[in-house]
Amino acid sequence: MSDPTPKRRIPFWLTLSIMANLLLLGLVVGSVLRSPHHRLGPDGMAPQRPPILGEASHGDRKVVRRIMMEAFQSADTEVAERRTARATLGEALQIDPYDPEAVRRAFAALRRSDEAVHSTIHESLVDRLGELSVEQRRALAEMLSREPGDEPRRRRDRPGDDDDGPRGPRDRD
Repeated sequence: MSDPTPKRRIPFWLTLSIMANLLLLGLVVGSVLRSPHHRLGPDGMAPQRPPILGEASHGDRKVVRRIMMEAFQSADTEVAERRTARATLGEALQIDPYDPEAVRRAFAALRRSDEAVHSTIHESLVDRLGELSVEQRRALAEMLSREPGDEPRRRRDRPGDDDDGPRGPRDRD
């Protein structure tokens, strides 16, 4: 007698395995295409910040970068104190019941530590910027006169962009 149910040519487990592999491949390809490093040029990387003195020579940029890095390094102690102030703020936010005075004090300490970091960096820069030529200082002044984000940026859709929630400063066009 013949069997009334036809036999499958491709086993069910093989079909499931192929579907799972295709799904995994789609996830990998999708994450690569959505990554921030995709479409950024031949090296696949873009600097996090705009280049210092974008139109200046490589040597000028190198000198300015060195001075800026030394200025930031001069504030290592203040940066450590700012980290402590942020940790204190985090602790104050977790107090139960909520203590608005503790949070207010923590925010005030964070503001003071931010000011100390900026003051130290600025004083170091004041002392070191005299080493630059007039052209280098002029180019640096032009760069510093722009606010972060003044350069036109393409807005990328992010998860939750269509949720009608409040828009942050980076989301404003």
